[in-house]
Amino acid sequence: MDTWAFSQSFTAQFQTMRSELETQITAVKSASSSSANDVQQLSVLLAKAAKALADATGSLPSYDQKQYELQLKSFEKSIEELRVSAAPKSKFAFKRKQPQNSSSTPPPTSSKNAAQAADAPLSSSSTMSSSNLVLFSHSYKYLTRHSLPEHPQQTDLSVSDLDHCIVDLLPTSDAETPIVISALHARNLSNCIILLPSIEGSALLHDLSQCIIVLGSHQFRMHSSKQIDVFLSISSNPIIEDCNAIRFAPYPKGLLSPEAQNKESPDYTVQDFSHIRPTPSPHFAFMNDESKESVEQWIVKARQGPSSVDRLRDVLPH
Repeated sequence: MDTWAFSQSFTAQFQTMRSELETQITAVKSASSSSANDVQQLSVLLAKAAKALADATGSLPSYDQKQYELQLKSFEKSIEELRVSAAPKSKFAFKRKQPQNSSSTPPPTSSKNAAQAADAPLSSSSTMSSSNLVLFSHSYKYLTRHSLPEHPQQTDLSVSDLDHCIVDLLPTSDAETPIVISALHARNLSNCIILLPSIEGSALLHDLSQCIIVLGSHQFRMHSSKQIDVFLSISSNPIIEDCNAIRFAPYPKGLLSPEAQNKESPDYTVQDFSHIRPTPSPHFAFMNDESKESVEQWIVKARQGPSSVDRLRDVLPH
C-alpha cells in the first residue's frame, strides 16, 4: 500500500476511534457520577488509539500526524479530569517525597506495609474484560506479576498515576513464562522503577519524572517527561518530544534470558522532535559505562523485595 492509500485508510480508522472516544467521554460526563471503572475503560480506548498512531509514525503526512496527536492530548486531558472527579480523596492523595534536609523523617510507608501491599493481589478492577491490564493509582508500593489478578496470555498494558513504586513484571526464574505484552501506554509516573520484558509493539510514555524505565519494544515514544533513565532494547529509533534530562542505555544483559544474552543489541539513534537541528540535542544523552553499571547494580537490588521502595531516592535521577 502506497503512502497516500495508507494515509486515507488510517484516517478512516482513526476517525472511528476518535468518534468512539468522544461518545464514551460524553456519556461519562453526562452521567450523574463517574466510576473508576468508567475511567479505566476510557484509558484503554485512548491507549489503543495512541498505539495505532505510533504504529503509523513515518507513514502519515507530518501535518496530519500532528493534528491526530493534538486530538489525543485533548482526550487525555478530558480523561484526566474525569479521573480526578471519580477519585476518592483518601485513595488518590499521594504522599510526596520529603525534602532533602529532612532525611531523618521516616518515609510515609514502611517496608512492612509495602510488603503487605505486595502480597495482596490488586483488585479485580485492575484487569479489563477486553484483555487489557491496567495498573493505576498506587503510591509507595512494590508490585510484581504475582500481585496481579490472573491475566490473559497476551495483553496490552496501561500504567498510570504511580508515585514511589517499583513495578517488576519480569520472570523470577528461567522456568517462569514471561507475560506477553502487546503494547505499553504509561502516563503520570513519578519516582518509579518500571521493569518490563520485551514488548511486541509500541511503548508510549507521557508525563514521567524521576524514573528508571527498563523495557524492550518495537517502537518507543516519550512525551513531556524529565529526568528519566531508559534502558532500552529496540529495533527502530526511539522518539522523544518535550523532554529533558533523558539518559539512554542498552537493556541490562543480566535481566535477559540466556538465549537473548547471546544476541547483539542493535544500535539506535534517538530522534528528538523538539530539536530538529543538525546540532546535538541538549535534551538527552547516552549513559557512560560507569553510570550504567552503577544503576544496573541497583536495579538488581530493587528486585529483592519491598524494602527497596524505601531506598528509591538513592538511585532515581534527580
